Order: sequence, then structure tokens, then C-alpha cells
Amino acid sequence: MMMDATLDVGPDVVDASVDVYVDAPPQRAIWVATPTTLFNFDPVARTMTRVADFACSGEPMVDLAMNAQEQLFGITSESVVAIDKTTGACTEIARGAQALPYGTGFVPASSLDSGVETWLGYVFTTYDAIDPDSGALTFEGNLGFKAGNFQASGDMVAIAGGNAYLTGMGLDPMTGDGIIQFDPNTGAATQLLGVTGVPAMVGLAQWAGILYAFTVSGSVYRIQLLDAGPAVQLLAVSYDFGDASVPDAMASDAGDAGEAGDAAMEAAPSLLPLTFRGAAVTTRAPSQ
Repeated sequence: MMMDATLDVGPDVVDASVDVYVDAPPQRAIWVATPTTLFNFDPVARTMTRVADFACSGEPMVDLAMNAQEQLFGITSESVVAIDKTTGACTEIARGAQALPYGTGFVPASSLDSGVETWLGYVFTTYDAIDPDSGALTFEGNLGFKAGNFQASGDMVAIAGGNAYLTGMGLDPMTGDGIIQFDPNTGAATQLLGVTGVPAMVGLAQWAGILYAFTVSGSVYRIQLLDAGPAVQLLAVSYDFGDASVPDAMASDAGDAGEAGDAAMEAAPSLLPLTFRGAAVTTRAPSQ
């Protein structure tokens, strides 16, 4: 008797095929803003690529934030916006708000008691939740006394399954910004990890568990958190301005100022004509 060789593909087999599917890994990118322009920083290749100028009703960009879906959001001088990562176009979420947080980031669901990914941020020492649909602010807490005399300098980042960090500025400008570890549920500092000797670290993100800071003076730093305190390394970064004109301060290195700066250039940070204002990375970025 001939046996039927047809396989019965039941629900278990279908489920197994679904289990094989794995979400695509996140783009290897930290998104960085100047007041006018969006950049993409590759933390492995150490390249900074100009993406586009912002179209945000003429309002300068103050900070960026990115969720697990790699959707980009921003805080301008007076608005909460969604940002197109390709064109730099802003879609207004809320406008005319006062005392907007300037050091913000999405905190992964695994780091919050609520189990829900949330956009959170600081204005000075006040810690607010930001609704990405309405722009509404909800008070969540305060930085507290364990930060000493420090208040938010410019940015924060939370590592999935790990800690949350904030750059803070103190009363003595000679010490530079501090790195503060904080409770992402309440915004309260848990400890001041040390000072960096670098002022105005207004952008902060992480990749593979390493912190990257971006300053008002246009510098990029790699920060490792050691028992002795933050170990800060100034990075040489290759810049690609694409079809944009080379900034005047780089004209001598890249050719005539009127030529397109589509060749990557490695520049000493002290020569950069850029002024960074914020940074963001997806909450799915690798933590080690």
C-alpha cells in the first residue's frame, strides 16, 4: 500500500516560521543637530554626514530624541516637532510652549516601571514626560540633592537594560560638565559619577554601551565610565557635507569655499565651524 507522503503543515509549523523572523537591527547611527542642520554620526567609522537643513518655521533646533521605531523628534526654541530623517522637514506637534525640556530622550520600556517607552527630559532640574502625540508635558520629578550643585547641561540617554545618564553643569565652569546617573522613573540623581573637564556637552547618546558627547564648540567625545570617573577621549571625525557648500572655516582644507564639499574631511575639532545642540539614538541601539 502506498503511503501518502504529503506533509500536514499545521499551526505549529506556521508559528515556527514566524519565530524565525527577527526584526532588522537598527541603523548604526547617532543623530546630531546644530541649530539649523541634521547630521548622522557613525560611531564605528567616526564619520559625520550632513543629512539636511531643518525646515522648522525658522526655529532653531535645541534637542533631538528617537524612539524604538527610529522615528525622530525634536525640541526647537518654542515647539515640539516630528522630524523627517531624510529631508529635515518638521511636523509641528505643539507650538508656543514655554519652559520646554532641552535635555531629552526616549527611555526604553525595560527601564521604566510602567513598561512603556516614554519620551522624558530635563529643563534645569525639572524632569518631565513629553507626549509625542500632543506635546503635552507631565511633571515626573526632580534631579534632587545627589546631583550636588549640578543641573542639566544639555542631554540624557538611557541604555536598555542598563543605566540612564545626564550631562550636568555646575557652579565652577573650570571643572567642565559632570556625568550624572539618574533614576529614569523619577528623574532623581542616584550619583554624580565625576566631572569631564569639558564644558557644554549638549548632546549625549550611546552605542554598544559607550557614551558619545557633542559640544557647543563642535567637538565629539567618547566617554567610558570607569571606577575612577569618566574617561574622556576627544575624537578626530571625518565630515561629509554632501552637496552643501564647504563651511568657510574648512575652505582651506577642502578647496574653494564655493565648491561642493562632497569629499570626507578629517578636521581638528578646534577648527570646526559647527555648533552642536543635541543628539539622539534609537532605544534599540546595542548596549554592549
